[in-house]
Amino acid sequence: MKAITLVMVTALVAASGLAAAAVDPDAAREQRMNEALDKYHDSRNAQPGPAARTEESIKRGAHKAGQSIKHGAKKVGHAVGTGIHKTGEAIHHTGEKLQDKTSDAPK
Repeated sequence: MKAITLVMVTALVAASGLAAAAVDPDAAREQRMNEALDKYHDSRNAQPGPAARTEESIKRGAHKAGQSIKHGAKKVGHAVGTGIHKTGEAIHHTGEKLQDKTSDAPK
C-alpha cells in the first residue's frame, strides 16, 4: 500500500513539474541568462591593476594596428588598380597617336 502511494506521489510531482515547465518554458532560460549576466558583471574587476590595464592597452593597440594595415592594404590596392588603368589608357592613347602619325606620313 505504501509503495502505491509513493508511486502516485512521485507521478503527481513529476506531472506538476512538467506542467509548470510547459506553462513558461522561457522562464528557466531567462533565469539562467540573468544569472550568467550577473556572474559576468560580478567577475569583472572594476579597478584593474597595472598589468590588466597594460594587457588591454596592448590588445587595443594590436587591434588598431591590424585595422590600419588592412585599411592601408585596401588603399594601396585601389591606387595600384587606378595606376594600372590609367597606364593602360595612356598606352592606348599613345598607340593611337603613333598610328595616326604613321598613316599621315608620306609614302
